[in-house]
Amino acid sequence: MSIALAFVICLLLTPAIRKMAGGFTSPIKDELQDTQADKAGTCALGSLALMASFALASFLSGDRMSLYALASSAPFFLVGLADDVMKIRRRNADGFTSLAKLLLQLACAAFMAYLVKDLAFAEADGLIYYPAAILLAAASVNAVNITDGLDGLATKSIMPAIVLAAVAMAPLRTANLIILATLSAWLIYNSRRASIFMGDGGSHMLGAFLAFDALAGGQVMGIILASIMVYLDLASSFVQIVAIRGFGRKVFLIAPFHHDLEKRGVGEEKIADLFLSLSILGSLLSALLIFKVA
Repeated sequence: MSIALAFVICLLLTPAIRKMAGGFTSPIKDELQDTQADKAGTCALGSLALMASFALASFLSGDRMSLYALASSAPFFLVGLADDVMKIRRRNADGFTSLAKLLLQLACAAFMAYLVKDLAFAEADGLIYYPAAILLAAASVNAVNITDGLDGLATKSIMPAIVLAAVAMAPLRTANLIILATLSAWLIYNSRRASIFMGDGGSHMLGAFLAFDALAGGQVMGIILASIMVYLDLASSFVQIVAIRGFGRKVFLIAPFHHDLEKRGVGEEKIADLFLSLSILGSLLSALLIFKVA
């Protein structure tokens, strides 16, 4: 019931938000004007539909782990949503400063680490667990946020990991099926050409959910491998920064990697399909490790 409700809520609420908040659009960055100009004017508050669908379905289910997942991801959602609103009000692509956003993300990550510690890692040494959990949560949020640069890309990149978690982590099954149902409805509107964007609110929420799966399910490496493309996309941005600041040259035409492919003439749908295919491969390899298949 709750899983079907998540799909229906997202299916109906997304176009309603697009209609009511159609004027709330996020500006296109200057360096992407040549490839992203046609996206100008697209509603950037789709995160409201994602969070509402997940929250209502989680409460209806009464599932303890779904409520933990909601509590873990909601603070990140609020940070991302605030960033979206700032960009919309300022009519430019600048929200929080990088430092302010990082500090807020770390605070949210610390809350998540505290909340889920006893769900899977009760035996973990706090001196090791907390820094590692905070780093994972912050990295996951930024990874999904950076990957959310093309229509449907972030969603397709993480769905295989969510499917794997639903199969492999029985205590988290309901939470993952609710998110999966929500994203299935979301893709109807967000695949090429997207009529609405999830914004930072949505990407922060989904990145936090990935981290929750990894920590609460006790499968950190499994979730990272299953959603490998978002982490590689994040890594490409770090590589680019190091190359420019340390060696005065670029590794990519533009970072992250998906925009490099776009600049080289690869179509959005092909890039999204590539990320999906490699994420499926990562999920299959992760399944071999989790289920210890020879």
